[in-house]
Amino acid sequence: AQGVQGTGLAFIVFTEAITKMPISPLWSVLFFIMLFCLGLSSMFGNIEGVLTPLLDLRIFPKSVPKEVLTGLICLFSMLVALLFVSQAGNYWLTVFDNFAGSIPLLIIAFCEMVGVSYIYGIDRFNRDIEWMIGHKPNIFWQVAWRGLSPLIMLAIFIFYFVTQVTQTLSYSAWNPDYVDFPTLESQDYPHWVVFIIALLAGVPSLIIPFWAIVNVVYSRCCRKGGRGDEQPKPDDSEERLGSGLD
Repeated sequence: AQGVQGTGLAFIVFTEAITKMPISPLWSVLFFIMLFCLGLSSMFGNIEGVLTPLLDLRIFPKSVPKEVLTGLICLFSMLVALLFVSQAGNYWLTVFDNFAGSIPLLIIAFCEMVGVSYIYGIDRFNRDIEWMIGHKPNIFWQVAWRGLSPLIMLAIFIFYFVTQVTQTLSYSAWNPDYVDFPTLESQDYPHWVVFIIALLAGVPSLIIPFWAIVNVVYSRCCRKGGRGDEQPKPDDSEERLGSGLD
């Protein structure tokens, strides 16, 4: 038997299993209400993950209300999601699922660990943790943050990247003319889809070094303009946090 995953598992296998249960209409309604609630609750986190950085970076003027910005993000997300309800929507869903959340997540997680441990400083991070929970993290977390976790993440990224590069990018197509139909036929992605895959995997990863360079250039320009002379002290964050509790 061939394993089923993704949308086929939720909308075909589970649905067929529900039809064999007692009071199947009731369980069908409850099942799809559950799927709707799962998707809706996931979107709260996704929208907040986009909205919060935009507000923190102050890309939009303060005159733009947060509600309007949230509505624009939801509208843009809806327009992008129309791609997934087209005739080839399931194929696009597979592309986004396989490539938009693979290499970018590994690179972002690696940069986060390196940024916290070696740029922000693990000692400062330990003081922040101590301020929040009352004690410093033990030796296990020190070893994991300083070397173990970044090395494991880097190894996973290298092996995954080599695997993807050495194999032909293909997808499973629903082709009624295929000899072994209804078995899905394996077909190579067109060149223009490979370009889109490169964008999906590259753009989220390149944003990190891009903004790092922008911040370095901006800080240097501010220093030359006389606005970057005042540098915050290492413990300024602790003083601000302490004063906020008074």
